[in-house]
Amino acid sequence: MMIELRPLARLMVESVLGESGPLPAGASEVSLDEVMLSGLQHRVRPALRRRFRAAPDAPAEWLGPLEAARRGQLIRQMQAVHDLNLMRAAFAERRLRWAVAKGPVLANTVWPHVDMREFSDLDVFVHPEDFGQALGVLERLGAVYVDRNWPEILRLGRAELALRGPSGFPIDLHWDVAVSRPARQAFRTDLPAMLARARTVELGDGLVVPTFDASDTVVHLAHHAAHSGANRLVWLADVLHASSAPEVDWRAVSQRALQAGMGITVGIVLARAERTFGVEFPLTSQLRHCATRSLSGVVAARRDRHRSFPHLPHDPAASGIEYSSARRNDLLSLLAAVDQWFGVRRTEWRVRRHGPDENPLDKAVEDPSAKAEYLELVVGEGVVPRRVIPRRG
Repeated sequence: MMIELRPLARLMVESVLGESGPLPAGASEVSLDEVMLSGLQHRVRPALRRRFRAAPDAPAEWLGPLEAARRGQLIRQMQAVHDLNLMRAAFAERRLRWAVAKGPVLANTVWPHVDMREFSDLDVFVHPEDFGQALGVLERLGAVYVDRNWPEILRLGRAELALRGPSGFPIDLHWDVAVSRPARQAFRTDLPAMLARARTVELGDGLVVPTFDASDTVVHLAHHAAHSGANRLVWLADVLHASSAPEVDWRAVSQRALQAGMGITVGIVLARAERTFGVEFPLTSQLRHCATRSLSGVVAARRDRHRSFPHLPHDPAASGIEYSSARRNDLLSLLAAVDQWFGVRRTEWRVRRHGPDENPLDKAVEDPSAKAEYLELVVGEGVVPRRVIPRRG
C-alpha cells in the first residue's frame, strides 16, 4: 500500500512519475523556497518543472527558478554527450570493454521524458584489464584528474577514480561496482560478467553507448541507492522506471543479487520503491524474504510508517543507515550499522575539535610507481574470481 503523503511530498512523487493535471490538494500553498529546497534535496527539479507546466493551477512564480534548473541540466546533458562521443570512438578504436550507467542512460531510456532526470556526473565502468588503457585514453582526450594523490589512491584501493572529462564534466571511472575495500569484501560483484552481458542504447543524435542489461541495471541501481542511504527520491524513481522495462528478468535480478551478497540491499530498496509509488514488483520468494523479513527490511518499513518517504528539508535528519549498513545477513548488517554510527560520531567530534577534514585525494602527488602499483591492484582484484560467501539469515 502507498503511504499517505504530505502535499509537497505527493507533488514530488507525481513529478517523477510524469503526471499532469491539477496539483495535489494543498500543494499550491507550499512556499517556493520549500519547493526549491525539496527539489534540490531529492534532485528532482527538472521533473518538478515539467509537472508545474502541466498543471493549470500551478503558481506562476514557481516556473522561473525551475526553468533555470532545467537549463542547467540541459547544459550538463550536452557536456555528457560531448564527452561520451569522444570516449565511445576512442574506446572502440582500442576495443576496450566498458559501459556507462545511471545519469544520461536513465534519462534517455527509462524516464518518461529525457529532460526529467537530473544528474551531475558520468558513471563509467571499465573492465579491470582495460582500466589502465582507459585512463591513458582519457588523458589524451584532455581529461584531468580530480583524485591526484597516487600514494593515497593506492592506500585506499578504491575501485573508482574521479576525473573531469574534456568538457569539464565530472567522470567517475569504476573498475568494480563496490567501491571501497570493505564493500568489496561484503559484496562480491562480477563487473567483467556484467560487461559481457551489456547491451547498447541510443542517447540521441546517433550516440550509441554500452550499458548494463536491464536486470543488471535494476540490481546496480537498487544497490547503489541502498549504499547511499536510499534517501533521495531520484534514486527510488530510477529503480521504479528501470524495473518497469519489459526486458527485466526478475529471476535473474534475484539470482544475481543473491550471488553478490546484495539480496538484502536490493530487496529493501525495491520494497521502499513499492511503498513510495504504490506498486508491487514480481519479486521471487527469496528476494521478497530479504525485503520484508530481514532486520534491515523490518526497520526500514517501520521508519517509513512513522515518517513517510520522501522526506522534506525540515524533517529530522534521515541518514538512511538501515539501508547503507545492510549486508548479506542480519548479524553483519547490525555490526555495520554500529560501525557506521560510531564512525559518524567520531567524524563529528573531530570536526568540532579541528574543523572540517581535508580530502587527501585532492593533493597533487605524482608518483609513477604508486600509480603502476594501483593499476596492478585493479587487475589483481578485479579479474581474479572471488569466492561467493553463502547467504545466511
